[in-house]
Amino acid sequence: MTPINTLTYEGTPIRLRGAMLNLTDMWKAAGRPDTRRPTDWLSLEETKRLRAHADTQPGEVLDPFEVNADEVGIWNPDTGIDTDRFVATIRGQGGGTWAHWQLALSYGRYLSPPFHLWCNTVVRAAMERRDALPAPGGDRLTAHLTRLFEPLHRRFDTLDRHAADLMFLQVSAQEVVLGQRRRFSLRSQALIIEAVAAEPYRGRCPCCTSTPVLTEEGRVIEGAEFDHYYHRGLNRPEHGWLVCGACHDELTYGGYVVQFERMPEFRRFQAAVLALRWRALKRSLPLPRS
Repeated sequence: MTPINTLTYEGTPIRLRGAMLNLTDMWKAAGRPDTRRPTDWLSLEETKRLRAHADTQPGEVLDPFEVNADEVGIWNPDTGIDTDRFVATIRGQGGGTWAHWQLALSYGRYLSPPFHLWCNTVVRAAMERRDALPAPGGDRLTAHLTRLFEPLHRRFDTLDRHAADLMFLQVSAQEVVLGQRRRFSLRSQALIIEAVAAEPYRGRCPCCTSTPVLTEEGRVIEGAEFDHYYHRGLNRPEHGWLVCGACHDELTYGGYVVQFERMPEFRRFQAAVLALRWRALKRSLPLPRS
């Protein structure tokens, strides 16, 4: 299995494995633009033509090294959604969409001019001069440790899939037990807004952390939504968050897999809300007698 290396753009890591770059990491590094996700780029006719043309080229034309997602260890039939020799989309923690680096440069151009210029220099130089990359597995000790950790990584992937399946069962059970949608009360909305306005969000969507959802005066921006994370029947402050329209649509229509992938972001926001509630409770308690 080809080891994973990383490049860094303005502090954000971008994983690469063999000749494949992680497009999801590239999207995050470019500022998570809402309408330029890897799926948006892959659906373009220009991208489809580029992908079809690449598939007709012999491996030595595009890259003398690995060109196949199977060969470099990205593709797994248990977690993969879509793949060919040059693009692979996989589920679960550490997944996302991967593409051959020459196709990934086209995605860099699609994301933004500054990011495209960075890709044309740093990514191209790194991929064309493999000695510019760090080389995990380059010594016998690292290679031995890599072999030891491979079964552990596979077990974590299995646990990830089981957790996603359990969330699906949980959501199905909630539909039966909880029933109708319950709106967040004004008090709950005020507490959620207070958490969004504070650090580290400072008025930005706690899901994507980039799109503003509050004005400077602390009012909810049009298009932002109070989202029921667990179920529409659960409406306590710790059961939801205020997110931008794009994230709300993704969570609403993306199914339980998207919900599972966003769990770390929601857990962080949930902790912020619970901390506010705890501070409010302590202020309301009587002072101890001396």
